[in-house]
Amino acid sequence: MKRIMLLGATGSIGQQTLEIIEQYPERFELFGISAKTNIETLLAIQMRHNCNVVVMDEKYRHHFDGKFYNLDELAKCVEALPKDVVIVNALVGSVGLEPTISALRGHRDVLLANKETLVVGGEIIHPLLKRSKGRIIPIDSEHSALRECLKGRSLNDFDKVIITASGGSFRDYSREQLEDVTVEEALKHPNWSMGQKITIDSATMMNKVFEVIEAHYLFNIPYENIEVLIHKESVVHGLIYYKDGNIMTHMGPSDMRIPILTALQDDQLLAYRSFFDLAKIGMLHFKRVDAKQYPLFDLGIAVAKKKGMHVVTLNAANEAAVDLFLRKKITYLTIEKIIYDCLNRFDNNVTLTLDSVIEHDREVKKYVYEEYLGGG
Repeated sequence: MKRIMLLGATGSIGQQTLEIIEQYPERFELFGISAKTNIETLLAIQMRHNCNVVVMDEKYRHHFDGKFYNLDELAKCVEALPKDVVIVNALVGSVGLEPTISALRGHRDVLLANKETLVVGGEIIHPLLKRSKGRIIPIDSEHSALRECLKGRSLNDFDKVIITASGGSFRDYSREQLEDVTVEEALKHPNWSMGQKITIDSATMMNKVFEVIEAHYLFNIPYENIEVLIHKESVVHGLIYYKDGNIMTHMGPSDMRIPILTALQDDQLLAYRSFFDLAKIGMLHFKRVDAKQYPLFDLGIAVAKKKGMHVVTLNAANEAAVDLFLRKKITYLTIEKIIYDCLNRFDNNVTLTLDSVIEHDREVKKYVYEEYLGGG
């Protein structure tokens, strides 16, 4: 029986994780849950599973019996968990970094769907992974695909990996058309049903920048050996070009439950029924990322290669800008403007520690909200 602490239980990945847990009650037990504001959904989960631990805003404490932690105590909560409890980190944003570090310091496995953990904290986590008995297991279609393709092979055996991208909601739009797009249009992803932030990041291709950074740290792959291709069908999730000429390709339906199940299960494979008809799909298309259509992609990769605090700036500026766009306070293209502005404004020569990362993230977001709230 695998006991699970689910961080971000009410979000898209959290809800799909719960489906898997409930499908296999003999294999998985929901030990604890966290959420930010969705009290109704969290109460319903608590009633179904009778969780031992709940993490939420302090004002909701009276709704729950048992062990309760405030939101700013996530890392403390993870540290206090029984040793056999694994962490599913489905949080959104840089808030996911600290509990991941806490879990690895406690030699726990982290099933990671929180991209920002490795984006802003990769330089901190990479050496920590070498000392920890805990592992990071990705819950992400692309990284799960690469992990499956790499099983039994050495990282020295391949020349490059390819991560695919759908191209997002505006993949067929011109730059001129992007000037007037709405939040509602941006959230209509052609292939996936995801959370709001990741859907916007998919449209700007920042999501793919983050996935390249994740792959770099998860698999110790140089940035020069990671390529991204636009693939509209979202059928091929990852490819590995081996030195002997073989290309290992991972294919499957656009269903996040599959990488979630892959991360949760051990050596014994669990059945999951999904319909995947290649004949019906018919044709697969691939093309390179157009720098004019997705200027943030090349910018993000350049920042990632330089490393340092600018990666934290990039993530924080994007997080705040996407939030403002979703709240209809800025236009879609202003997201780009805010990111360029912050990279020019904030210093890169800052020593990376957990405290400095958290403080810098806070400073960048404070600047964005003060400078752009209500603007466009």
